[in-house]
Amino acid sequence: MIPGISPIRFVSRLFSLAVGLLIASVGFSQSMNFPGELQPGDTKLGRYFDTYSLQLTAGERIVATLSSLDFDAYLILESPNGREIENDDYSDGSDARIDALIDVPGIWKVKVSSCEEGEQGEYLLTVVRERLQELESHTGILDEGDSVSVKGEYYDSYTVFLERNQRVVISMRSEQFDPFLVLRPLRGRRMLNDDYEVETESRLDFIAEASGQYEIFATSYSGGEQGEYLLRILLGERMNVQEIEGYLDFDDPELEEYGFYEMHPLFLEQGQRIILEMTSDELDTLLMVEGPDGFYAENDDYNEQTYISRIELFAPAEGEYIITTASYDAGAEGSYTLKIYSFGIGGLRLRNTHQLAFAGP
Repeated sequence: MIPGISPIRFVSRLFSLAVGLLIASVGFSQSMNFPGELQPGDTKLGRYFDTYSLQLTAGERIVATLSSLDFDAYLILESPNGREIENDDYSDGSDARIDALIDVPGIWKVKVSSCEEGEQGEYLLTVVRERLQELESHTGILDEGDSVSVKGEYYDSYTVFLERNQRVVISMRSEQFDPFLVLRPLRGRRMLNDDYEVETESRLDFIAEASGQYEIFATSYSGGEQGEYLLRILLGERMNVQEIEGYLDFDDPELEEYGFYEMHPLFLEQGQRIILEMTSDELDTLLMVEGPDGFYAENDDYNEQTYISRIELFAPAEGEYIITTASYDAGAEGSYTLKIYSFGIGGLRLRNTHQLAFAGP
């Protein structure tokens, strides 16, 4: 249950996604669930381990999430050459999550374990795979020959042409300095990222709002840092988008610890995938989703920027999902835009036959 929410009126009618399920063999995305249990008999190196092997290709994105009510989840992703990525508590919660761009084809191993030695219990491992197309790849070096920012960081710049509603992933990796990415769009605010889950990678994941040339700045977090880096620009699907304009004020109910909020119901089939973005020039945005079987997700500052909140959702079950758009600050008023991006050949369809009752604040 979304904390601090009492029954209220819905501000949007129920939407239904008019797209079929994404099939792994012909589509771009695939979600797989692996329920299991850590117990005596499993591989044990101080902690119990279960291992799942996946045949992956270069250019894929994999998001592995481990959840358990019985132990503090711990997750490891091992590449074919033995390089490991690990995560304990994702976003200050008890779940573990790894989001990786595959750069080496072959057998990758997802290792399920606990944070503490000897912990046992049931778990659910969810693995989402997305095939991306690499548009460009650049091996560069930051050094004294580069341009220098006002704060003393060396930087290289690149331009790329993007189509409107194109899903884009830009990754910058370095083992020699702390990478930092900045994107200058055609309009609106700059996008930036320092550490995307690990200190060796910066990543920008976004949907282009307009067709045209975008400028990318590859730089470092601190002034004077030098070294080699790898910059990759990858493209996903062209997205379908539904926009909802809203305004939060004293006519709306208020969350116990935050600000005013409104709710938007959305019907999804199991396996359907959407991206939700709430943006505002007047509010510190807060976005939450509640769904069937206790599903809950939230985001405050996407990429540590207060004007945008973002949730990527792969529906675990068919049913109604409640999107809550809110202000992080109590008493704050202002307008916002909620964008619902869907994958596939269809778009968002308003389900006119569904009537929503006004329950009052």
